[in-house]
Amino acid sequence: MEEFNILEFLRYYWNKIVFVVLFTMIGLIMSIVYTLKIQVPVYEAKTSLVLVNNSQENSTITQTDITINKNLLSTYREIIQSRRILNKVIAALGLEIDYDNLKSSVKVKSAENTEIIIISVYNEDANLSRDIANCIAEVFEGEITEIYNIENVSIIDEASVNESPYNVHILRQFVMGTGAGFLLSSLIIAVMFYFDDTVKSEEEIEKDLKVPILGSVPKSSDKIGDQTQDLIICSDPKSSISEAIRTLRTNLQFSSIDKQMKTILVTSSVPGEGKSFVASNLAVALANSGKKVLLVDCDIRKGRQHHIFGSPNKKGLSNLLLEDVGQVYRTYINNSKIPNLYLMFKGITPPNPSELLNSEKNKKLVKSLSNIFDVVIFDGAPINGLADSLVVSTLVDGVILVTAQKQTAKTLLEEAKKNLDNVNANIMGIVLNKTDKSKSKYYGHYYE
Repeated sequence: MEEFNILEFLRYYWNKIVFVVLFTMIGLIMSIVYTLKIQVPVYEAKTSLVLVNNSQENSTITQTDITINKNLLSTYREIIQSRRILNKVIAALGLEIDYDNLKSSVKVKSAENTEIIIISVYNEDANLSRDIANCIAEVFEGEITEIYNIENVSIIDEASVNESPYNVHILRQFVMGTGAGFLLSSLIIAVMFYFDDTVKSEEEIEKDLKVPILGSVPKSSDKIGDQTQDLIICSDPKSSISEAIRTLRTNLQFSSIDKQMKTILVTSSVPGEGKSFVASNLAVALANSGKKVLLVDCDIRKGRQHHIFGSPNKKGLSNLLLEDVGQVYRTYINNSKIPNLYLMFKGITPPNPSELLNSEKNKKLVKSLSNIFDVVIFDGAPINGLADSLVVSTLVDGVILVTAQKQTAKTLLEEAKKNLDNVNANIMGIVLNKTDKSKSKYYGHYYE
């Protein structure tokens, strides 16, 4: 992406909110399972000792004694964790562990600015951790007397059984698991948004392409592919999609006040964006407004208007362009069940579609059709990779470019516009198809 648009990201994030909730719940569930089923509770037992002056020659503790004891603290910490001490603890308690394992479970530190040594022992058995801590303190106290021939270590607090595990914090771990799921899902969405090059909104199109939006058509929840669902303006005239098509019709009429647009090409950058759906429904909407409309399927490679209207494709545009257009073109125009709407299908698929569309016959045909119909809608082939629609765009009054929200890459849409600009086509505007239906609920409620 060229820049990070926070408002676009928030809209994108909201559309992925189910993903966020799912990941957050997974994080919570995983933390619960780990805490209650997997994590091994470890108990901590602490005992503390203090260095004192207990010599028989002098019962008064001097500053010198305190300084000496402080200097001994680091030495004593090492002695506590020495083999001499811990092996005797293992023997005294009959532990079935070796020196290294016991040492790893014993931590020794001194309280800051004091002569106090704190011995912490960690074990899965709370009673055993207490016994080990107390045994270490007792053995150490006796060994110091033997090593230094002084009795300057006294036990302050004996270790006791701790009923709560040292390493288990249920609420905190649940919160951390939930937070981790939330943060991970948010990070994934941010990465997806950053690398998502698809068209997301009308504002984005108008800002980046400097082309007006003629309308937005909501995504249908029904599978497109049969006549009933393709011609939704006929099958469900009160739907939000039908209302969006009528709004497109109105916007199209207002966009051509200064110049009458009688011949209009409807195309897209790539297949699958819904250009044939928009072209057919727009043609019906224009016919319903009282205009005499002809819908021409000039996608003679893969046109599907004959499928949409449920008619045979025995002959059509490609067949016509092989004959004397001026004499027989009227015989290729088919009536429809919709008043004021006439149809011309694609015909056979020729080996040279671009050459046929760029022929003088086709130029003559476009002019002849514009003379007998109020509006002629041409359903063209996708632009990128094909010259068919670029050729037709130079013969018509205006071009409508259909794109699909969250499906079409902006780079492809930009390329399509660039190709049209290169042939000086008149781009009337863009139709954003397959938009989020929830944003068009107004129309649905209005007609209920």
